[in-house]
Amino acid sequence: MDILFWISGGYILLLTHIWSHELGHYTVGRFLVKIPQENIRIRLFQYPAHVVLRDQHKNWIKPNDEEGEFIRTYFTYDPDGKRSFLFVMGGFILQTIIFLCIAFFIYSFFDNPGLANFIVGGSFVFNIVYIFGDMMMFLWKKTPMGDTSSAFQFAPIKSVLFVISLILSYIVLYVYIGFY
Repeated sequence: MDILFWISGGYILLLTHIWSHELGHYTVGRFLVKIPQENIRIRLFQYPAHVVLRDQHKNWIKPNDEEGEFIRTYFTYDPDGKRSFLFVMGGFILQTIIFLCIAFFIYSFFDNPGLANFIVGGSFVFNIVYIFGDMMMFLWKKTPMGDTSSAFQFAPIKSVLFVISLILSYIVLYVYIGFY
Protein backbone atom coordinates (compact mmCIF):
# COMPACT_ATOMS: atom_id res chain seq x y z
CA MET A 1 0.00 0.00 0.00
CA ASP A 2 2.91 2.34 0.70
CA ILE A 3 4.13 2.03 -2.88
CA LEU A 4 0.75 3.22 -4.21
CA PHE A 5 0.94 6.22 -1.89
CA TRP A 6 4.41 7.21 -3.14
CA ILE A 7 3.59 6.61 -6.83
CA SER A 8 0.36 8.60 -6.67
CA GLY A 9 2.19 11.22 -4.61
CA GLY A 10 4.82 11.42 -7.36
CA TYR A 11 2.16 12.06 -10.00
CA ILE A 12 0.52 14.72 -7.86
CA LEU A 13 3.94 16.27 -7.26
CA LEU A 14 4.67 16.31 -11.00
CA LEU A 15 1.31 17.86 -11.93
CA THR A 16 1.63 20.47 -9.19
CA HIS A 17 5.17 21.15 -10.34
CA ILE A 18 4.07 21.79 -13.92
CA TRP A 19 1.14 23.94 -12.80
CA SER A 20 3.25 26.08 -10.45
CA HIS A 21 5.92 26.47 -13.15
CA GLU A 22 3.44 27.81 -15.69
CA LEU A 23 1.78 29.92 -13.01
CA GLY A 24 5.19 31.52 -12.42
CA HIS A 25 5.42 32.64 -16.06
CA TYR A 26 1.84 33.86 -15.94
CA THR A 27 2.33 35.78 -12.68
CA VAL A 28 5.45 37.57 -13.90
CA GLY A 29 3.72 38.30 -17.21
CA ARG A 30 0.59 39.70 -15.58
CA PHE A 31 2.02 41.64 -12.66
CA LEU A 32 5.59 42.62 -13.59
CA VAL A 33 5.40 42.86 -17.37
CA LYS A 34 1.78 44.14 -17.15
CA ILE A 35 0.32 41.89 -19.85
CA PRO A 36 -3.48 42.31 -19.71
CA GLN A 37 -5.37 39.27 -18.45
CA GLU A 38 -7.18 38.84 -21.76
CA ASN A 39 -3.84 38.53 -23.60
CA ILE A 40 -2.13 35.80 -21.57
CA ARG A 41 -3.26 32.25 -20.73
CA ILE A 42 -1.87 29.06 -19.27
CA ARG A 43 -2.23 25.99 -21.50
CA LEU A 44 -1.73 23.31 -18.88
CA PHE A 45 -3.20 20.39 -20.81
CA GLN A 46 -1.34 20.88 -24.07
CA TYR A 47 2.00 19.20 -24.58
CA PRO A 48 4.21 20.67 -23.41
CA ALA A 49 2.35 22.89 -20.94
CA HIS A 50 3.04 26.55 -21.67
CA VAL A 51 1.87 30.13 -21.44
CA VAL A 52 0.43 31.68 -24.61
CA LEU A 53 0.19 35.32 -25.59
CA ARG A 54 -2.46 36.90 -27.80
CA ASP A 55 -0.98 38.90 -30.66
CA GLN A 56 -2.42 42.03 -32.28
CA HIS A 57 -4.50 39.84 -34.66
CA LYS A 58 -6.11 38.09 -31.63
CA ASN A 59 -4.27 34.81 -32.33
CA TRP A 60 -2.86 32.78 -29.46
CA ILE A 61 0.89 32.30 -29.94
CA LYS A 62 2.96 29.52 -28.34
CA PRO A 63 6.42 30.35 -26.95
CA ASN A 64 8.30 28.23 -29.47
CA ASP A 65 6.64 29.43 -32.66
CA GLU A 66 9.11 29.34 -35.53
CA GLU A 67 8.27 32.81 -36.87
CA GLY A 68 9.24 34.56 -33.62
CA GLU A 69 5.76 36.02 -33.15
CA PHE A 70 5.73 35.16 -29.44
CA ILE A 71 8.88 37.20 -28.85
CA ARG A 72 7.57 40.12 -30.93
CA THR A 73 4.29 40.04 -29.01
CA TYR A 74 6.11 39.89 -25.68
CA PHE A 75 8.19 42.94 -26.57
CA THR A 76 5.05 44.99 -27.18
CA TYR A 77 4.59 44.83 -23.39
CA ASP A 78 8.27 45.02 -22.40
CA PRO A 79 9.89 47.02 -25.23
CA ASP A 80 13.37 47.26 -23.70
CA GLY A 81 13.28 43.70 -22.32
CA LYS A 82 13.97 44.70 -18.72
CA ARG A 83 11.78 41.92 -17.34
CA SER A 84 12.38 39.28 -20.00
CA PHE A 85 14.77 37.21 -17.87
CA LEU A 86 12.25 37.18 -15.01
CA PHE A 87 9.46 36.22 -17.42
CA VAL A 88 11.46 33.33 -18.86
CA MET A 89 12.68 32.10 -15.47
CA GLY A 90 9.47 32.96 -13.58
CA GLY A 91 8.37 29.34 -13.71
CA PHE A 92 11.46 28.13 -11.91
CA ILE A 93 11.25 30.96 -9.39
CA LEU A 94 7.65 30.35 -8.32
CA GLN A 95 7.81 26.55 -8.33
CA THR A 96 10.98 26.59 -6.24
CA ILE A 97 9.49 28.97 -3.70
CA ILE A 98 6.30 26.90 -3.47
CA PHE A 99 7.96 23.49 -3.16
CA LEU A 100 10.72 24.50 -0.79
CA CYS A 101 8.24 26.31 1.47
CA ILE A 102 5.88 23.32 1.50
CA ALA A 103 8.75 20.95 2.32
CA PHE A 104 10.05 23.24 5.06
CA PHE A 105 6.53 23.56 6.49
CA ILE A 106 5.99 19.79 6.49
CA TYR A 107 9.35 19.20 8.13
CA SER A 108 8.97 21.98 10.73
CA PHE A 109 5.34 21.62 11.74
CA PHE A 110 4.55 17.97 11.03
CA ASP A 111 8.02 16.55 11.80
CA ASN A 112 7.91 14.40 8.68
CA PRO A 113 11.40 14.43 7.11
CA GLY A 114 10.52 11.57 4.74
CA LEU A 115 7.68 13.45 3.07
CA ALA A 116 9.62 16.72 3.11
CA ASN A 117 12.61 15.10 1.41
CA PHE A 118 10.29 13.40 -1.09
CA ILE A 119 8.99 16.84 -2.07
CA VAL A 120 12.44 18.44 -2.20
CA GLY A 121 13.98 15.47 -4.01
CA GLY A 122 11.13 15.07 -6.48
CA SER A 123 11.10 18.75 -7.36
CA PHE A 124 14.89 18.74 -7.67
CA VAL A 125 14.80 15.75 -10.05
CA PHE A 126 12.05 17.36 -12.18
CA ASN A 127 14.13 20.54 -12.44
CA ILE A 128 17.33 18.68 -13.35
CA VAL A 129 15.55 16.67 -16.03
CA TYR A 130 13.92 19.82 -17.43
CA ILE A 131 17.09 21.95 -17.39
CA PHE A 132 19.48 19.35 -18.77
CA GLY A 133 16.94 17.97 -21.23
CA ASP A 134 16.36 21.49 -22.51
CA MET A 135 20.09 22.15 -22.85
CA MET A 136 20.69 18.81 -24.60
CA MET A 137 17.92 19.57 -27.11
CA PHE A 138 19.41 23.02 -27.61
CA LEU A 139 22.82 21.55 -28.37
CA TRP A 140 21.28 19.00 -30.73
CA LYS A 141 18.78 21.23 -32.58
CA LYS A 142 20.76 24.50 -32.30
CA THR A 143 17.62 26.39 -31.31
CA PRO A 144 16.15 27.17 -27.87
CA MET A 145 13.58 24.61 -26.81
CA GLY A 146 12.71 25.65 -23.25
CA ASP A 147 13.21 28.25 -20.55
CA THR A 148 16.87 27.58 -19.75
CA SER A 149 18.11 27.54 -23.34
CA SER A 150 15.99 30.61 -24.17
CA ALA A 151 17.40 32.58 -21.23
CA PHE A 152 20.91 31.38 -22.06
CA GLN A 153 20.61 32.95 -25.51
CA PHE A 154 20.37 36.51 -24.20
CA ALA A 155 21.84 36.26 -20.67
CA PRO A 156 24.32 33.36 -20.48
CA ILE A 157 26.12 34.37 -17.27
CA LYS A 158 22.91 35.29 -15.47
CA SER A 159 21.36 31.97 -16.61
CA VAL A 160 24.26 29.88 -15.34
CA LEU A 161 24.25 31.72 -12.00
CA PHE A 162 20.49 31.30 -11.76
CA VAL A 163 20.63 27.54 -12.40
CA ILE A 164 23.46 27.11 -9.88
CA SER A 165 21.46 29.07 -7.28
CA LEU A 166 18.36 27.01 -8.02
CA ILE A 167 20.22 23.73 -7.57
CA LEU A 168 21.95 24.95 -4.40
CA SER A 169 18.64 26.02 -2.84
CA TYR A 170 17.38 22.44 -3.12
CA ILE A 171 20.61 20.96 -1.82
CA VAL A 172 20.69 23.31 1.18
CA LEU A 173 17.14 22.42 2.23
CA TYR A 174 17.73 18.72 1.65
CA VAL A 175 20.81 18.81 3.86
CA TYR A 176 18.98 20.91 6.47
CA ILE A 177 16.15 18.38 6.67
CA GLY A 178 18.68 15.59 6.83
CA PHE A 179 19.14 12.41 4.88
CA TYR A 180 16.15 10.21 5.56
